[in-house]
Amino acid sequence: MSTPETFVARTETRLPFVGRFGLGALSLIIANAGLLFLYFGYDVTLFQLVLVYWCECVWVGIFSAIKLMIASIIGDPYENRWANVSPGAAFFTSLCVIIFSSTAFFSLLGIMLLSILFANDALALSNENDEMMNHIGLVLGASFLLMTGHAISLIVNFLVLGEFRTARVRYLVALPFRRCIALLVAIVVSIAFVAVVPGFANTSAFAVAVILLKILWDIRLHNKERRAFAVSRAERGTA
Repeated sequence: MSTPETFVARTETRLPFVGRFGLGALSLIIANAGLLFLYFGYDVTLFQLVLVYWCECVWVGIFSAIKLMIASIIGDPYENRWANVSPGAAFFTSLCVIIFSSTAFFSLLGIMLLSILFANDALALSNENDEMMNHIGLVLGASFLLMTGHAISLIVNFLVLGEFRTARVRYLVALPFRRCIALLVAIVVSIAFVAVVPGFANTSAFAVAVILLKILWDIRLHNKERRAFAVSRAERGTA
């Protein structure tokens, strides 16, 4: 149950400028803007764009696991009022948690990938003469842009700004699911548009709209994540 001090911490916590539009947030914006450049420079198809966002889900899962391991080594993600958890026990527990949660996470991504491939065959999301191997280089290269944005955010926010000190296991485990559900919804909506209004969905305007909405959504999720860590820090300070 929330105490008056916790309520004050929640209502008075404000996300600092560096958390909203600092290097971490700017790196995500630049990475997504780079994807927009690649779309026009390399004639990216909707199928390739969807695969790039699928790859980003993989990167989000990997970086979430890295955050949990870092917090287990130099933080205290299992802090509670009943028992102290040693660093060794925290590390081993985190490994078990990662194995268990990654099974569910990557099973979800596997199902989504099969659905994307099926939709590509049924709706012709890519060029007819393109073989699957032709997509790999461009898709991986574009996804590395997004990976770099997440890596910079991890270094700046989680390590340098000390979010690992207040990171909790329940939040870190839920983080990739929260971040990727929005991406998966965007993928499903994009494919649905191809099926319902193929004339508009195959235009550059539609792809640009998807990328711009993705940028806005990334900024929102980035700020929400920073605010969650700020609230956790404030609650610990008033405990």
